[in-house]
Formats: sequence, structure tokens, C-alpha cells
Amino acid sequence: MSTQPVEPHGNAGGPMTPYVLLGAAWAAIALVWLAWLSGRIAAVITGRPWDTGPGFGTGFAEGLLRRDWTALWPGIPLPLVIAVFALTLAAVLVTTGVGWLRWLDRRPPADDPLRSMATPDQMRPLTLPSVTGKAKRLRPSLAGLPANTIAPESAGVALGRLRRRTGRGPALYASWEDVVLAVMAPRAAKTTALAVPAVITAPGAAIATSNKADLWATTAAIRAEHGRVWVFDPQQIAHVAQYWWWDPLAVIHDVEGAHRLADHFVQQIRNENQGDDFWSMGALDLLTSLILAAASNGGTLLDVQRWLSDSTSRVPAAVLKDAGYLASSRALTGRQAGAPETREGIYETARTAAACLANPAIMAWVTPPDRPMPALDVAGFAHTADTVYLLSKDGAGNASPLVAGLTDQLLRTAVQAAEFAGGRLDPPLVACLDEAANICKIRDLPDQYSHLGSRGVVAITILQSYRQGTRVWGERGMDALWSAATCKLVGAGIDDARFAEDLSRLVGDHDVSVASRTRGGRGQDSWQTSTRRQRILDAAQIRAMPKGTALLLATGMRVALLNLQPWFEGPLAERLAQALAASTAAMKASARARSRRPHS
Repeated sequence: MSTQPVEPHGNAGGPMTPYVLLGAAWAAIALVWLAWLSGRIAAVITGRPWDTGPGFGTGFAEGLLRRDWTALWPGIPLPLVIAVFALTLAAVLVTTGVGWLRWLDRRPPADDPLRSMATPDQMRPLTLPSVTGKAKRLRPSLAGLPANTIAPESAGVALGRLRRRTGRGPALYASWEDVVLAVMAPRAAKTTALAVPAVITAPGAAIATSNKADLWATTAAIRAEHGRVWVFDPQQIAHVAQYWWWDPLAVIHDVEGAHRLADHFVQQIRNENQGDDFWSMGALDLLTSLILAAASNGGTLLDVQRWLSDSTSRVPAAVLKDAGYLASSRALTGRQAGAPETREGIYETARTAAACLANPAIMAWVTPPDRPMPALDVAGFAHTADTVYLLSKDGAGNASPLVAGLTDQLLRTAVQAAEFAGGRLDPPLVACLDEAANICKIRDLPDQYSHLGSRGVVAITILQSYRQGTRVWGERGMDALWSAATCKLVGAGIDDARFAEDLSRLVGDHDVSVASRTRGGRGQDSWQTSTRRQRILDAAQIRAMPKGTALLLATGMRVALLNLQPWFEGPLAERLAQALAASTAAMKASARARSRRPHS
């Protein structure tokens, strides 16, 4: 899109000649005025009246040309006038020079993208007054409150400050009907500047996923002041002792629910290029039948794991038949009666997908405990101010299928709660899915993104790269996720040349005026000014964005450059630092104690 031309350095000469001549004329007038002023100052110094000599005008200028000093400054020593003139001229030159240098220093270079990117006026819909007005419309609990009494955390999710060459730009927020996708490389402040602020300011329930303990360690103490904190840590990332459990089968009442939970296991082994092949489809169908049988019989995932270990067991088919799932029962019976090679291949694929079910440390969190402890109420979670932290490691046999399953159940029950409440949750639920492509591979997340915002469920999915998303959801799925996100943040460290080039095209082009000089055969110079079209930010500039900055692509607005606002620069910095230190110390103590236990 066309924007204001960016003038390059070195345009003096040729096209500037009229301005140079005009400046020279005004400089001459200024020198004459300084001479007149110096005479008046000299008169005052020698004790004469201020109005000694002719007034400033053509008569005074003519006297200078004739060098008629006695008429210009009667009774005033000429050396004194010259000295005063020299001092005033020096003062003017120094002041002008300093001002000129400061202007040059503050003047944006020719390739400065900020001049052609979003301005504060263009980003007004994302500023605090605008999102506060929208929050009053979206949240009935805020409708009757004066706008100036509504806290920023009740109005929206902080994204950062609009970057300006000088001064601070306005803070920008995602509203409660936005969904956010962040593509940020490691060490690009995705946790400190996006995940932590989003979790600690969530006005209602919050979900936070991660493969590290830093998000939990920084925010858990603050969130505990709002509601209960649930930490799902079966692989001891934060070394939090288990004090609750979750029944994955509690909300499964039909084939669809069983299929969704089974899909989270199979998602771990899907080939990013081929998608669903025969074996993964067979494993998905098998796991769906076994999970449905366990849920129908009041069983647990231990039953699923036991049935997976015995490909000839007739129990799950019988349970399905007794529960009225005749088609599922016949399908399972037929699969078990098939060719042994095919049957064992499908069972082995299913065992690989559900490898975490063989880990007692993981299963302890999703099966009835041997001592009294509360179970997470998935269906009622959206109406609380609680926080669930879901932690899992990468690699084979990890707990990520269960992280994805619990996240998916929480999101879907939140949507149902919003529908029962008239369409939207109030207060909204914030789901910060950090490391989503590693530990929270919800297959239809791109489809969910299209409607979560309209239900008061604000999803924030954080990826390390665009290609990381395509490995999980494929090209079409990742494109759908990108398109459905109403606020897209792209941070520093983008090394994907194709993605950087696509971003460069989205940022757009602008017109740049270029002055050129041509020397003729007689040695005369001629100047021409032309306009060329070039990228506001090319791919190399996007790759070289400094840490702490991000591009914001918001629906219906020009691309903006943001300064991210990490938590340690915010008003809660001291409290969060203390909480982080305390949580880290507790985590280290727990890890040491665990290492000393036999068979830990």
C-alpha cells in the first residue's frame, strides 16, 4: 500500500536550489537584524538610550552598505558594536548548530520502517480506552461501571507498547473476543512478556501449559490469591507433589468423546507429511473403542492399558455390547478376528501412541488414588478463578497426550458453559498454550480458534516457529490457525526464509523518493527526483529484529511494531521476583529430597 515517501539522505543540491536561495536571503536579513540588535545592546552598555540610532529597516540596511557607522551608531564605539555582534552571532550559531545536530540525530533514516507502519491513531482500537469500552459490552458484570474504574486486566490481554522512534507509544491490548497466535523463537521473551502477564492478569479461570517450570514458578503464588492452583506435573518438571487427580473418562459419555481422547494419543505418532495412514487410523479406532468401553463400565485408563496388552481379550467388546454400542462392539470384534499380522500391527501402533499409559508415575495422576485427594472438576472449572498448570516433557512416553486431553476437555466444557450462560463467559477464561506444538497437540485447535473468542475463551498459542506448527497441524491446518487468529505476534529470531518473506509481503510496500544527479557533456549537473517502490521490511530486516520487539498483525489494521513488556519491568516485578525465588528454592529442595528417596 502507498504511504508517505521516505526522503533519503543527500538530497541537497538540484531540487533543493530554490530552498537554498530562500534560506540565504533570510540569513542575510538575520545578519542585518543582529547588527541592529548589537548596536542597541552596545548603546545600553555605554549608558545611552535603547533607541539610539535608526530603527531596523531598509534605511539601516542602506547605512550598512555605505559603512556610515556614525549615522548607524552615533556616539557608540565601533569596536564595542563589533564585539557585541560577534558574541550574539556566536550564540546564534551555537544554538542553531546544536539544534541542527539534534534534529539530524532524531531524524529517521531513509529505511526506517516506523514511518510507514501503523501509527497510534491507526492502532486506537487496541488501546486501553477502546478495549475497555468493548469489555463493557462483552462482559455484563462491567456494563454499569465507569470506564475509568475498570482495571486494565479486566479489559483485555496486554500485548506490548507500540514502538516509536522517540517517546513511549500507547499500550496495546487484545480484547475478550480475540484469539492470539505468537510465533517467537527461544529467548525472544515469549514467556516473560506474553505468557506470564497473560496468566497473572487473567480475570477468571486460567490454563497454562509448558515444558519448563518457569511459568508456574513465576505466577503460581499470585494466582493462588484468586483461586485454587492445580499443578499437573507427572514427570516432575516442577517437582510438585501430587495433591489431586484427574479422571480423563469422567466427561466421556459417547463415541465422540472417546474419539477425541484417543486422537490425542494418536496425534503423537502421526506423520507430518502423510497424515493419517492405515496403521494410525486403525490405532485411533482401536483406542476409541477401548476408551469408550472403559468409560461405559466405570473403568479407568488402567483398563485401557490392560486391554491394549492383550489383543485377544473379549472383555471390551462385551462391555460395549452391554452398554448399547453395538457398532463399536462389532468393529472391535471384527478387528480382533482379522489377520494376525494386521491385528498385531494395529495393536502395536496403538501401544506406541499410548506408551505413557505404561508409566506408573504418570498413571497415578489419572487414576483413582490410594489416599483421599480431590479430583479436578472439569465441567465446573470455567466458572471458577482457579488456575491449571499442565507440565510435560518432550520425547517418547511423555505425558503430552494427557496434557492435550485435559486442555481440550477444559476448553470444550468452557464453550458449553458459555452457551449455557447465554453465549459468553464472564469473566472470560484465558488459555495460554505455551509450547503447544510439543506438549499440547490438539488436532482440531485451528478449527476451535474460529469460535473460541466469541465464547469468551481467549486462547494464546505460542510456537517457536511457523514450521513447528506445520509439523503438528500440516500446511492447511497451520494456515487455518494463522488465519483464524485475530492477533498475531511474530517475535525476534525468525530464521525461516519462506515465512520471513511472507511476512515481508504482509507488512507491505511504500514509495521512496530518490534523487539522482546526471552530469552533461559540458560539465553541468542536472538533478532528477524519482519514486521507487520497495518493501517496508524485507526478510533480512525481519530476521534481524532485536529481542524484545515483535510484529503485531491484528485483523483489519496495518502491521505494527511493538516493544514487548516483560514482567520484570511491570508494577508487580518485585512480588513476582520474590515468588519466583521462593518457588525455585522449594523446587530445588523437593528435587534433592526426591533424589535421596530409594526407588524414586
